[in-house]
Amino acid sequence: MKASIDAGNSRFKIAVPDATGAPKLLTNRAGETFTPSVVYFSEDGSVLVGTKAENAALANPKRAVFNWKRHMGTNKVLYTSDDGKSYTAKDILAILLKNAKEDVEAKTEMVVNEAVITVPANYTDNQKQQTIDAAADAGMMVIALPHEPTAAALGNGLHLKKNCTVLVFDLGGGTFDVSIGRVEGNVCKIIATNGEPHLGGQDFNNRIIEKVLEKFESEHNFRPDPAKHPVFFQDMANRAEQLKVGLSAQRQFQIVLSCDGRLVNMTVTRDQFNSWVNNLVDKCIEKTEQTLKDANMTWSEIDELLPVGGGSAMPIVIERLEKASSKKMSRKCEPHCAAALGGVLAGRIEYERQGKPYILGEFTLPPPGVYVHDVLSRPIGVLVLNDKGKEICYEILGKGLPIPSIQTHVFKLTEPHQTQVILKVLQGDNGTDASKCVVLGHFELKDLPPRPDLIGRVEVTYHLDSSGMLTATARDIVSGKSTELRIEYKNNGNSGTSQKKVA
Repeated sequence: MKASIDAGNSRFKIAVPDATGAPKLLTNRAGETFTPSVVYFSEDGSVLVGTKAENAALANPKRAVFNWKRHMGTNKVLYTSDDGKSYTAKDILAILLKNAKEDVEAKTEMVVNEAVITVPANYTDNQKQQTIDAAADAGMMVIALPHEPTAAALGNGLHLKKNCTVLVFDLGGGTFDVSIGRVEGNVCKIIATNGEPHLGGQDFNNRIIEKVLEKFESEHNFRPDPAKHPVFFQDMANRAEQLKVGLSAQRQFQIVLSCDGRLVNMTVTRDQFNSWVNNLVDKCIEKTEQTLKDANMTWSEIDELLPVGGGSAMPIVIERLEKASSKKMSRKCEPHCAAALGGVLAGRIEYERQGKPYILGEFTLPPPGVYVHDVLSRPIGVLVLNDKGKEICYEILGKGLPIPSIQTHVFKLTEPHQTQVILKVLQGDNGTDASKCVVLGHFELKDLPPRPDLIGRVEVTYHLDSSGMLTATARDIVSGKSTELRIEYKNNGNSGTSQKKVA
């Protein structure tokens, strides 16, 4: 069995193909449509996931891990167990993925050994690699890592439309993504994609939390401390989410909170909430309009707006987006589960691309006959010295470049009579300090014929194939010597590069 998992910062959603290959949402073992993305480490050594973890955290929030997704790609320790074991975001994701795998196996009575996991459009290579590693730790091999807005577009039937251009507005719990897609025949093209890794529903909740704390301070000359009042802060976080969701359905909502015998009773109107979060919505609209600009498009060329993620249901978001676009948001869209549903099709498309049969139990599903062309979400370059001798990133593959793509640039050596050069492949914006970029790999040219003049002689070519794998080639124009580096995602957690040299 192959599962499609939308590993959200707030909730996990799972979909699987039915006997015809159509995606269907799968409930967890408790019968819930969503599984809260929470992990709780019990005193007896057991680990709880989902709603059980949320409930346990009400009594002892220090043993729970929430909002882990923004730390993917880092080695930051989010929790240390009683026996001294450290857990990073990758480890938390592995626990959640293992739970999802067990949910699917319990509901389908089939072994799950492969998965499609949707990721934010602006994920770095490190974040993608940690996602693959977490899946491996959970006992699954990753088939594909489709961008969440791309998967959501497929989940909302983009491939079934004719000559249609859609804008996917994906405001999730931890991240914000926006993509523009166009379907022509059986080809779905992502024209442009953009995102904000630190903007999501949690930031809207934090505005509510700050107002609650301000009210405590103004009424009681007392401000609760998260270190001293962890249970209160967990309760307040839950109430903030309830208030935000409640104001999507009604004009006002009441919350009552108590800390150290001090009571705060707040009735918040939708207009008040809107004033608190207005600048967050500004950022979403600005990022959306920047994506249109990147695609050299205007709102008039968008046929349909697809709202995705729980945050897209907030009235202020709907109102502001409809005002900016002069269009109505699609009411046919499935905002919460679209990415998980689309991941099923993404997996079938990847199998067809590789020429492999897609086997489901005793059946082999026919190829979907759909092709998806995505774009590069982050620029890739090479380390160079600028005119001040500072190491910076020189962009070769720009953000928004179609996949597949190939680009070539010729560079000079840095010193007379230089006989070798090390090339570092970087992920970062043009001109960015190299120390602030992600190093994807390095390779070198050796035994170059020395020359006193610094002519352009090192030809660097980056080739990004249809599967998103990068091959970097360097050739010395003078001698013809060349070397090649292939960067790819590995499912075994080992190095993601391989190098071969040709004399």
